[in-house]
Amino acid sequence: MRMRFLASACLVCAACLPIDVARAGDLRFRLHLSYVNGIYDLVDQYEDNIEEEGSGGWIETDVDTFVWPVGIAASGYYQWDNGLTLGAGLGPFMYIIAESWADDDYVHWQLPVNVTVGYVLAPNDPVSVYVRAGPSYHIADGDYYDGSNVGIFGAVGVEFLKRDRIMFGVEAAYDTAEVDIENVRTGGTEGIKAGEFSLGVFIAFK
Repeated sequence: MRMRFLASACLVCAACLPIDVARAGDLRFRLHLSYVNGIYDLVDQYEDNIEEEGSGGWIETDVDTFVWPVGIAASGYYQWDNGLTLGAGLGPFMYIIAESWADDDYVHWQLPVNVTVGYVLAPNDPVSVYVRAGPSYHIADGDYYDGSNVGIFGAVGVEFLKRDRIMFGVEAAYDTAEVDIENVRTGGTEGIKAGEFSLGVFIAFK
């Protein structure tokens, strides 16, 4: 249902673009390497849950957690000559493994998906600033996972070292999409923005 919402949002975004964007443009692809800060909130909740299950709240237990806060993302977008863009992206991919004192493994992964409309300022200059925004949803699974909620994704970036078919850049992004994680202690769930803030570098091809 929520994936259909993203597809519908993409069509709505395209329909809302001005008529004059039908002018020439080209299809482009980005590969990102991004640091994601919200994953530590996810790790904290997993450790709390494992400790609560292992000790019943009476004794302290050790939890070994592996987390890599840098993920790979990819996006494709069409950019018109006037600087308007329309695209979709995947990532950054997030993955954690936690091991309890009983040697039980707890795993969780997330793959954010977003659809964005954007604008590049001075697209023909050697250095260009751009913005993009749209709906976001995190496909996820693992222990304690209870569901995902649609959020809003927004990013600001800078393109530089432009060549005929390649360019480089940096991007900072904010994502309000949440995943619901069980809270063993309270019996409810916690909404966690695992990809709340990300900062990365990218290479783009056209």
